[in-house]
Amino acid sequence: MRCDQMKDLLPLHAVGLLEPEEAAILIEHLNTGCPRCAAELAAVSEAVHLLPFAGPAEEPSPMAKARLLAAIRKDLKRGKEPLAAAGWGRTLAASVAAGGVVAILSGVMMGRREAALKADLGGKIDSQREELTALREQVRRARESIQLVSSPAVKVIDLAGQAPRSDSAARVFWDRRRASWRLYADNLPPAGPGKTYQLWLVTADAKISAGTFDPAAGGEASGAVALPPDAGPVVAAAVTDEPEGGSPQPTGTILLLGKI
Repeated sequence: MRCDQMKDLLPLHAVGLLEPEEAAILIEHLNTGCPRCAAELAAVSEAVHLLPFAGPAEEPSPMAKARLLAAIRKDLKRGKEPLAAAGWGRTLAASVAAGGVVAILSGVMMGRREAALKADLGGKIDSQREELTALREQVRRARESIQLVSSPAVKVIDLAGQAPRSDSAARVFWDRRRASWRLYADNLPPAGPGKTYQLWLVTADAKISAGTFDPAAGGEASGAVALPPDAGPVVAAAVTDEPEGGSPQPTGTILLLGKI
């Protein structure tokens, strides 16, 4: 038998309740000098020794006393070992052994419960940390949006929907000093498989790509654009549908258009 199987026999061995065959196997194993089982037996024996003192002392009822004494007197008249006392001793030993097993199992269950509580608490802390990070990101974006719409250096361009997106609209906040833009779209669905939206800044001589985007759940997108020094003044902005990754020049349909 392995040590993990022997462990189940140790509490019963400590109170003498093992069957002779099992006791012989356990003793033979202990005689091999197994340190693990020897240490376990010592711990169980100590626990069994202390268990009777763990609970408060109780006075047996007069009826229980009378029955026990009558049984002892009856056995003494027969010249035999008092069976009641022997039975009581076996019952006590069994109770003590059961108490030892319960104590050990209780310790294991308490340890598992403590580990589960720690794991659950750790999961909640991680979840709250993620929520806090998301809230901080929302605050940061809100602060940037407020600065963007309130800055006098920001150009605001309203884009009206064109067929087949005549029911869509957008507004672009273009920060010329920081070469960045943010677009807020209304009723602009996802571009579709293999497609993307592309924002263009239009001058008298060129259509300059400001980057590609896909509207998020709130219809918000952002990007950066650096105009060439000789590009001239921007007179309009437009959004087209282009192949995924964007195009160097507009090839798709003009879906949104706004003049400055």
